[in-house]
Amino acid sequence: MTASNIILIGVSGPSSSGKSTLARLLRHVLPKSFILHEDDFYKPEAEIPVVNGVEDWDCPEAIDFIALRAAIDYIKTNHTLPGNVHYKEDQNDLGTPPVSTDEADEIKKTILGENSIADNTDFCIVDGFLLFNDDIVTKQLDVKLLLRAPYESLKKRREARNGYATIEGFWVDPPGYFENIVWPGYVKAHKHLFEGEDIEGPLAPYAIQQDIRTASAIDLHMKDMLQWALGIVAEKAKELLS
Repeated sequence: MTASNIILIGVSGPSSSGKSTLARLLRHVLPKSFILHEDDFYKPEAEIPVVNGVEDWDCPEAIDFIALRAAIDYIKTNHTLPGNVHYKEDQNDLGTPPVSTDEADEIKKTILGENSIADNTDFCIVDGFLLFNDDIVTKQLDVKLLLRAPYESLKKRREARNGYATIEGFWVDPPGYFENIVWPGYVKAHKHLFEGEDIEGPLAPYAIQQDIRTASAIDLHMKDMLQWALGIVAEKAKELLS
């Protein structure tokens, strides 16, 4: 591997687990890095599945995985985002970052050091709640980070959000959306990754074989999550550069 190569970092997990926040922090600490958001690959609103009269934006059928795979392939070759995607995800307000710029820079210095191999490598952070539901996307990624958090924390965070920018407008969760759509959808799409299909338990052999990583503690503070994630990225970069 040479300086002309790129490392793709997948950041996945349930809605409101901190994926986008972590992705933006990684973009800050990794030179020559950018983000590809899975949420920019939703199908048109008319094609979003409807469950009990409610649009289900949180199921695999709502995502155009063919287009997402193609975008990742393009990035692997060209080291930049493809121009044929309507990028809107960065319009969503994540609120005040839980990790300051100074704290993030200190973590970078601790993990990567002064003469970092990351300075000679391009990075694309792929942020999405269903990355590891798709076998092809999973295999396209070099680093695979799966975030987790307790049900009640996720529910509280999701319901505190004002809504989400979509290609055709703006989406606001209707009452009961998290418990009736979001959480059951996450469990259904990810239970195969865990032993005994227990999403609060250890990873299953399939996930381990795919080198999917999850932190030892559920619901880490974002500062600890950044340190954990950057350590894995540094480990993988050294492996690929050796």
